[in-house]
Amino acid sequence: MLKTDFIPVAQLLPEGRITGLPAWYFVLVGLLAASGDLTVQFQDRYPWVALLPLVVLAVHLVLWSTMLARRRRLLRAVWRRKQALGLVATLFVARLLVQLGLTRLTDSVAPLHSYTHLILGLVMLVVTTVGAWFDQWLVLRVVNKDRA
Repeated sequence: MLKTDFIPVAQLLPEGRITGLPAWYFVLVGLLAASGDLTVQFQDRYPWVALLPLVVLAVHLVLWSTMLARRRRLLRAVWRRKQALGLVATLFVARLLVQLGLTRLTDSVAPLHSYTHLILGLVMLVVTTVGAWFDQWLVLRVVNKDRA
């Protein structure tokens, strides 16, 4: 059996206070979550919109591998936290509840039916952006408090 040594996360972190990601990055994360619904809403009128999720994902991966390379070391520590897993579950449940609520609403109000995916996309954009920022805030608060 292979034996691995446990290395505490604190040893992997750079010295000094760790700062957060720029705010525009969270908007990009929210846009990635919303891009599927926005594509469904507009691809019949604008066929090029079908490429939106791929373009946003490509930009995200390029940033992740270049500018945010230093932050990848913290990813394992972030995903070990219950708050991060709770955020993913909350986003999934929020999208499901918004979709069920919109379905029920659009059954009674016909004009809204044509905007269901637009509303879902915008809600996911806001919820994911705020959720990702809040998750970073929790992680940074704990990491910086432990280091102080």
